[in-house]
Amino acid sequence: MSVQKVIMNDKHCFELYGFDILLDSNLKPWLIEVNSSPSMTANTPQDFELKVNMLDDCFSVLDHEKILTGQEEQIGGFDLICKGTPVKNESTLFSTMLGSFNNRSQQLKKLAKMLSAKLA
Repeated sequence: MSVQKVIMNDKHCFELYGFDILLDSNLKPWLIEVNSSPSMTANTPQDFELKVNMLDDCFSVLDHEKILTGQEEQIGGFDLICKGTPVKNESTLFSTMLGSFNNRSQQLKKLAKMLSAKLA
């Protein structure tokens, strides 16, 4: 196993990590590696859409417009999985909707509505 001993930490920025996961024949996930600087190059239209949406969600989480309340449990394609203790989503059997349901469009419409109300 190889790993960089020190990853730079700058309080004025954030870092995006890429996780390579393999699913076995029983659909059990296996973590292969974590990339501290994942490639954002898109090889297919689907790959492009995935990466653009992920970056859009990252900027939504950053909340430059200051429209979030801090009580959100889901923003775009991201789920809050811990807030002191693990977050339980009441609408599902799972403790998170991560990987089981993505209502990204609905979440972003809700954020857009909050922003337009705030600006009005």
